[in-house]
Amino acid sequence: MSSSLQLDARPDCLIIRFPSVFKCLSWAPWNGGDSLVSAVVNRHVDLHGSCSFETIPEDFRQLFKEISLVPDETIGLMTAAKVEAFTECFLMASGAWVHAVATVGLTNARSVLDAADVELGGRCSSPGTVNLVVATNALPTIGGRTQAIHIAASAKAAAFRDAAVQSQKSERPADLTGTDCVVMGASGEIEEDQCGLHTVLGEMIGCAVYTSVAEGIAECVTS
Repeated sequence: MSSSLQLDARPDCLIIRFPSVFKCLSWAPWNGGDSLVSAVVNRHVDLHGSCSFETIPEDFRQLFKEISLVPDETIGLMTAAKVEAFTECFLMASGAWVHAVATVGLTNARSVLDAADVELGGRCSSPGTVNLVVATNALPTIGGRTQAIHIAASAKAAAFRDAAVQSQKSERPADLTGTDCVVMGASGEIEEDQCGLHTVLGEMIGCAVYTSVAEGIAECVTS
């Protein structure tokens, strides 16, 4: 079986279409939180940010209009990484499937122990970002999707650790970048809602995320 996600890579954005309306959990700049969506758009911005925080809603609405997507049914991400150089991993076992799609930038790699770059209330526009979209046909509840984000974030940190990525601020071992985002999408078609590391679903989420992020890091380092 192949993935039911449709991936459309363009120079200015990567469009990930779900086969139906998926329940998603994220902290995306557009339509973040607990949302019902049919697509995720990972938009490319230049190294200095092609839009201000004040114009993000207007810019996303214009982009969605151009690519014929409904704003209320779409999650919007931003990255300075090359979106057409995305990496992915699809896994399936016992009727459950997981598909991870990543775009990787490392210019603001950070350790979770690093000091902050901005004061409370400030916003950081540093361009390095690992945007990660993970989809599955399981996880019918928000509790399951929350646990899946935990597993995905841990797998991403493991990929950073094994690639010996260093913080651009402190040179400590990096765990992530300062502007990463994870979108966890689920159709909930199958009732499996536990995805801890003792479960097959947790294993698939961890392996799919690790594989896609590790490949993205390798390409980023050599490019």
